Amino acid sequence: MALRLSTGLRNKILGINGNLVTNGDFGTDFSGWTQITGTTQRATGTGAQGSTSYAECVNAGAASAKFTNASAIVVKPNRLYKLSYYYQKPATNGAAGMVCVGASSGGSEVISVIHNDAAGSWVKKEYTIRTGAAQTALYLSFQTNTTTAADHCWYDQISLVDAACSLQEIFYKGFIQIYSGSQPTLPDNVPSGTLLCTLYSDGTSAGLSFDDAAAGTIAKAAAETWSGTAVATATAGWFRLMAAGDDGAASATEERIDGAVATSGSQLNMSSTSITQGAVQTISTFTITMPSE
Repeated sequence: MALRLSTGLRNKILGINGNLVTNGDFGTDFSGWTQITGTTQRATGTGAQGSTSYAECVNAGAASAKFTNASAIVVKPNRLYKLSYYYQKPATNGAAGMVCVGASSGGSEVISVIHNDAAGSWVKKEYTIRTGAAQTALYLSFQTNTTTAADHCWYDQISLVDAACSLQEIFYKGFIQIYSGSQPTLPDNVPSGTLLCTLYSDGTSAGLSFDDAAAGTIAKAAAETWSGTAVATATAGWFRLMAAGDDGAASATEERIDGAVATSGSQLNMSSTSITQGAVQTISTFTITMPSE
């Protein structure tokens, strides 16, 4: 058996940077977005990056204007994402703007940033966000940061992309599962054999971490003890390293690495491959090496 990379992992390393935001350039309408307060609409004119439309927030009396994505953006837990967009405070009745990032539409905000740049020009904003341990949905809200009647601000070219590119980041807070039998032909497939044990950094639930790479190799975080309690009795045959949030279903997008298990000379070496239900399994070393040729 050999070390095998899933299609999702190979594609991610090679480069996948698709925008997760629907209609972030407001090209023909305001679809994909919903108004929360005030007046929010697609406006035409000189937008950012040579576009001819943008989103406009206009206060309604004493209520600030605010809009958010109409449907939840599906994200992975414990994952880095890069949010970017353009903001402008118009010269007339221009208001400071605010972007909020939360787990529910119009709900509590986990991140909020206020902008008060000079009026009259588009300014690009970029932020890196890490989702929570159980977070699978994200909402982006954009608004004016004032309650003065008729104040307004503009937004354009809104983008959210998966920023995890290194193996260290892709598998941050992921897990290793050990199975009996032979590994599947592809890590895209559902696991074969019987699940024997899941390895955690705290032995019960917390995901795994890798230290910084050195000499072309990353290794398990030295400060962590990777262990787990066996849930079945059998001989270990192979393992799967999976990213946080992976449910194990057949997938061409999930990032996974499969490898063989043995007592020596394998991708995962254990003191014994005989696993007994209820026994704690501990992995003291685990490395991934990128070959130079």
